[in-house]
Amino acid sequence: MGEVIVVTSGKGGVGKTTTTANIGTGFALQGKKVVLVDADIGLRNLDVVMGLENRIVYDLVDVVEGNCRLKQALIRDKRYESLYLLPAAQTRDKNAVNPEQMKELCNELAQDFDFVIIDCPAGIEQGFKNAIAGASQAIIVTTPEVSAVRDADRIIGLLESEGKHNPKLIINRIRPNMVKKGDMMDINDIIEILAI
Repeated sequence: MGEVIVVTSGKGGVGKTTTTANIGTGFALQGKKVVLVDADIGLRNLDVVMGLENRIVYDLVDVVEGNCRLKQALIRDKRYESLYLLPAAQTRDKNAVNPEQMKELCNELAQDFDFVIIDCPAGIEQGFKNAIAGASQAIIVTTPEVSAVRDADRIIGLLESEGKHNPKLIINRIRPNMVKKGDMMDINDIIEILAI
């Protein structure tokens, strides 16, 4: 059974989608079978980052609603034989799927893939709850800005309340020269604030 990992942050624009694509591609290059799940219903972008936007026929909501089989909605990346995408619905709201449905979907995907990596939407509402439901591990992406770190701290608390402990941390967009001048938060300060 494969590992289910959610990439989250709370804040938009910190690099969750790019991180999801990069981690998935990295695992695929190591010969692992990987599926990337875009859980950002209504605002999907993972398909664009992956260059697969013109190949979408079915999406995550179609699968959950029974309009297609899971295998019909999966898009194989032609560049990497073992990398797949399950795109989010573009025209629906986040309430089109519930956490229990996401958990079932992740369990089904974990039967066929080494890694299921979920791109979580920004915020802490229904989309976040859906994205974390089936995950056993979490990667938190933040940037060295006070608002992003504060949101990451809130996400850590929410993950722990859902029984998802020991998340991994990616601090994106560090500029060493700005840190040196005191214009940007230091990595060690961020780690201390987040206590992970």
